[in-house]
Amino acid sequence: MSDKLVSETKDSFKRKFLVWLVPTLVVFLQRIIGLTSKRVELGKEHFNSLYPLKKPFILSVWHTNVLYSPYLNKNRKLAVLISESKDGDFITGVVHRFGNGSIRGSSSKGGSRALKAMIVHLRKNLPAAFTPDGPRGPAWIVQPGLIAAAQVAQVPILPFHYECTKQWIAEKSWDKHRIPKPFTTFVISYGEPISIPRDLDEAGFERERLRVEKAMLENKNRAELKAEELRKAAGIKSNQSELDLKTRS
Repeated sequence: MSDKLVSETKDSFKRKFLVWLVPTLVVFLQRIIGLTSKRVELGKEHFNSLYPLKKPFILSVWHTNVLYSPYLNKNRKLAVLISESKDGDFITGVVHRFGNGSIRGSSSKGGSRALKAMIVHLRKNLPAAFTPDGPRGPAWIVQPGLIAAAQVAQVPILPFHYECTKQWIAEKSWDKHRIPKPFTTFVISYGEPISIPRDLDEAGFERERLRVEKAMLENKNRAELKAEELRKAAGIKSNQSELDLKTRS
C-alpha cells in the first residue's frame, strides 16, 4: 500500500470519526441546556393550524438560529435543507439525531436538485425546513429558493425564530449566531403562515419575496422584544446593545 493511499485512508477515517463525534457532543450539550431551560411560545396557534393537522409547510428559520432549531423542533419529520459543505455534514448529524431528515444542497451547490427533492417531500404532506439567508448570507435577506419551493409545492411558509433571555451572540459571525446559556428561557415565536400564489411574473415574485422577508423580520423582532421584557422582569443584563436594530425598520 502506497504512502499516499495510507494517508488518504487515515484522513477518511478521521473525517468519519469527526462527523460522528461532533454531532454527538453537540446533541449531548443541547440536551443538558434544554433540561435547565424554560420555554415561552408566541404565535403557537399558527403552528397548531398546520402540524397537528398533518398539513405540509416550510418552516423558515434565519441562519442565526441554526444551532438550536433542530432541538426545538425534534421529532417533527422535517426535511431540512442543508448545504453540501463540510460544516453541513455536522449539522446533518445533529438534525438526524433529533428525529428529522435532511436534503443536501444550497444556492451555490446542488440547489436545483435539492429544491426538487424538497418539493417531492412536501407533496407527501410532510413538513420541511429552510434557512432563507443561508448558507453564506447576507443575514436576514430572504433568497429566492424559499419562495420558489413554496410557490411550486403550493404550501405555506411558517416563520420561526427563537431568542434566549441568557445567550451569547457571536458578533463576529456574519449571522450574529445565538448560543443559549444554561438556565435560560427560550422565547419561540411563530409567524402567521404565508401562502405564495402559483402564477407570478418577475415583479410579483419579488413582491412576495419582500413580503416574506418583512414577516420574518417582524417575527424575529417579536421574539427579541419578548426576551428583553423577560430579562428586565428577572433583572438579567440587557442584550439590547447586541441586537441588530437595522432589522426593526
